[in-house]
Amino acid sequence: MVNVSVLSLVSLLLLPTLLPCEEFTLGYLTGSQRLPGDKEYARPGLTISGAISLAVAEVNAPDGVLGSRGHRLNFVVAETYGEETHSIRQTASLWTRNVSAYIGPQETCTHEGRMAAAFDIVMISYFCTDYETSDKTFFPTFARTRPPISQISKSVAAVLLAFQWSQVAFFYLNSPEYAEFGKIASSIIGVLENVGILVTIKKWWDAPYHHGYSENPFISLVQETYTDVRIYVILGHYYEHLGLMVAMEELRLFDKGEYFVVGVDIEQYDSRDPEKYLRGMLLDNPDPVAQAAYRSYIGVLPSAARGYENFTEQVNYYCEQPPFNFVNPLKDIGANKIIRPEAAYLYDAVYLYANALVSTLEAGESVRNTTAIMQRFYKTHYHSVLGYMVYMDEHGDAEGNYSLVGRQMGPSGYGLYPVGVFTRHSNMSLPMLSLTQGIDWISGYPPLAEPPCGFRGEKCVSHMELIAGVVGGVALIIFIILLVVYRNWRYEQELDSLLWKLDYRDIQLNDTYKLNRNMHTSQVSLSSNPDTDFRYSAIFTPIGIYKGRIFAIKKIPKKSVDITRAMKKELKIIRDLRHDNLNGFIGACTEPPNICIVTEYCARGSLKDIMENEDVKLDHMFIASLVADILRGMLYLTDSPLRCHGNLKASNCLVDSRWVVKLSDFGLSEFKKDADYGGANGHSFLQHTYHLGSRGEDSMEYLHCKCDGLLYKAPELLRALISSPSGATLGSPKGDVYSFGIILYELHSRQGPFGDLGISPATILTRVMYPPCPQEPFRPRLDLLENSFDFVRDCAVECWAEIPDDRPDFKVIRTKLRPLRKGMKHNIFDNMIAMMEKYANNLEQLVDERTDQLVEEKKKTEALLFEMLPRSVAEQLRRGSSVEAESFDSVTIYFSDIVGFTAMSAESTPLQVVDFLNDLYTCFDSIVGNYDVYKVETIGDAYMVVSGLPIRNGEQHAGE
Repeated sequence: MVNVSVLSLVSLLLLPTLLPCEEFTLGYLTGSQRLPGDKEYARPGLTISGAISLAVAEVNAPDGVLGSRGHRLNFVVAETYGEETHSIRQTASLWTRNVSAYIGPQETCTHEGRMAAAFDIVMISYFCTDYETSDKTFFPTFARTRPPISQISKSVAAVLLAFQWSQVAFFYLNSPEYAEFGKIASSIIGVLENVGILVTIKKWWDAPYHHGYSENPFISLVQETYTDVRIYVILGHYYEHLGLMVAMEELRLFDKGEYFVVGVDIEQYDSRDPEKYLRGMLLDNPDPVAQAAYRSYIGVLPSAARGYENFTEQVNYYCEQPPFNFVNPLKDIGANKIIRPEAAYLYDAVYLYANALVSTLEAGESVRNTTAIMQRFYKTHYHSVLGYMVYMDEHGDAEGNYSLVGRQMGPSGYGLYPVGVFTRHSNMSLPMLSLTQGIDWISGYPPLAEPPCGFRGEKCVSHMELIAGVVGGVALIIFIILLVVYRNWRYEQELDSLLWKLDYRDIQLNDTYKLNRNMHTSQVSLSSNPDTDFRYSAIFTPIGIYKGRIFAIKKIPKKSVDITRAMKKELKIIRDLRHDNLNGFIGACTEPPNICIVTEYCARGSLKDIMENEDVKLDHMFIASLVADILRGMLYLTDSPLRCHGNLKASNCLVDSRWVVKLSDFGLSEFKKDADYGGANGHSFLQHTYHLGSRGEDSMEYLHCKCDGLLYKAPELLRALISSPSGATLGSPKGDVYSFGIILYELHSRQGPFGDLGISPATILTRVMYPPCPQEPFRPRLDLLENSFDFVRDCAVECWAEIPDDRPDFKVIRTKLRPLRKGMKHNIFDNMIAMMEKYANNLEQLVDERTDQLVEEKKKTEALLFEMLPRSVAEQLRRGSSVEAESFDSVTIYFSDIVGFTAMSAESTPLQVVDFLNDLYTCFDSIVGNYDVYKVETIGDAYMVVSGLPIRNGEQHAGE
């Protein structure tokens, strides 16, 4: 009796609901006979069929799985002759016999498995290894106790991972006679790649090799590959593994323990003759070379059966009993037929199904619930009649049991003995290798998959390379030091060269400024007229011509300039800044009394001039382009060494002739230090003078300043200005964000930085610095932005937040305002050009339409002209010529008058008269159309026609 643990199995029955003492019938699909004329079919059923009789007898026994519970299991035999056509036909026939489950079939199972799924009947295969049936999408009722040939792949991967062999060469037998090795090879390569093991070399031999009797194909394979690999995996018969080991030993690759071989064979391990693996199939004694070589070999094979002899005797016995009655040809000599391993898989299949029935019944579930039964199969272990535990995976495939064998000393010499086992848990995708015996590594430890220096030493540095590297490193360090020294020297040279310094005498001043200086509205504006003809331009700052170009000159009221190193660095930074939205710095003059800064000339003035000019209409496109230019300039400044503008306001946003905004008056704090712009404390930011208290009117601490320009400064900078007036020109990135928010508000409202509040700038500044209500900072009124986009208002509010850290940076602002420029070009000028092109295209279309209408009207006019006048006269008039009189010798004129028309008209209404004349003259027109006459005119009741003009007709006019 063989004990089998309870499993979760899949079966789908067509029987009624199970009751006590129920009988179940298995449909046994086997091939034990040959068709007429077939002499090659091996007929596996002849040797294994007794296993199903044995298993049924045991489960039906009083102490059996079913017999002890009052149930009974029967089976019917269906012969397939080893052909798929007969197998399919028998599968359908068994369904008509109302079988509970299929056991089988043998050689083929793909189509039969689909039929079983369609019939909703469990099919447990003991023989077929088709890999397609593992797909539960198409084979939901299929399971098997014979492991698929690809299952050994997982054990191979487990061995390589256990010894950290991450890259290998793979050899396998590729012969039509042993096609299954090709399928196994594909499976092994796929599994290894899935677990991260790289198969760097793939080679095969195309015919079975017998050591000592045929040419060794592995000599050339090893010679081609040994320089690029250290670990070999070989798939083939055990006697072919011998050829690889001998070839590598003869090449002395195993001497240092750097190479190793992992063999894979699908033939069950022969525990009765372990020495055969070292002598091959046809030799009587082990090969001494092989005995030494196999020290560097381990193999993965199906485990040997334990306690199998008693099982084979019983299978032979039941083969001779009904319903099979197979004859044992060896019985006369007291011997039995050799039983194939598939007999054990057949026995396991019956026991699996019987246990599935019991498990389902005891759980109180219906045996018709196929899904519930199948779930009992997946990820479970069962004890096979082969004597070991078998794991059934999530596809219902038995993974089998494999052993790791290695060279060990046995009673009669060296052989391959088990040195490791594989264990599997339901939550693991691969089995885990556990060594039961130590492996005799030549070097004392497993070889590496790749040498530390690489296969050709490319990962290590030779002595010459090391010396060259050191020398090169030292040279590189020296070069870097020299480069740093040179750059510092060059930097100092640039500082000392004063490239920014200009000679005031080289600047040709323009007198237009003197004529227009009293007309300005913005002290920083350059011009509000793009025309470079200064006779019609309003110039608000000194203009000069330097090297043939026009530049703006800003006077710095200082008595002298002490050029320090800090000033040199500052001026160099400003000179090196170049951006489309920054007003370019040309240079500076330092000779008193002409201390000044020279910058690029912007022809359209500043944003302040534009916003105060009511003739300039700021539409959505205009504002969006201006805002985008300011943002681009500020983004460049914040990424530059300056980090901030420090004095951002509308009057410092200049506009050139292409309507591009250029930021000005940033940096140069050292150069402007101690400049006297007028006023008690020397600050020139505003237009009117106020005393600004720090806390209130009673405070003694104040700042004497001009207030309009300070309306753009952040509160924290204003408070710092009171504490330290000398820091008035300094700023911060967050302070620039506040200033931008004020400019954004001013652009949309066009009523100044804070709108029309009716209070002085000094009062506004006091409330900004020290709000009457600390929880509500004093800011511009938002009602002036009610016609603006919501995201514009939200952005302005965020920009002028009281706490600097709450304000966004300019990159965030650009993202928030991006919808403002949706569908627009880069700048205003490009947008205007695009609009002009659009209008030009529309205008061309309109002109074409009007031209067509004109041509049509001209045709109508000519037609009317030809109806009113003779054609010759009309042609002359159409050409614009004067009409020349023409003489006719003789014509005939017909004149008609209506008798009594006056009296009739008096008695009729005007419409009656019109209708009468219209009908009459229409009749006349239809008559004269048949004659060569010309209708001259109809006046009242008179009707006049003439023949002989304007086209002469000789003497025919009287007859016409």
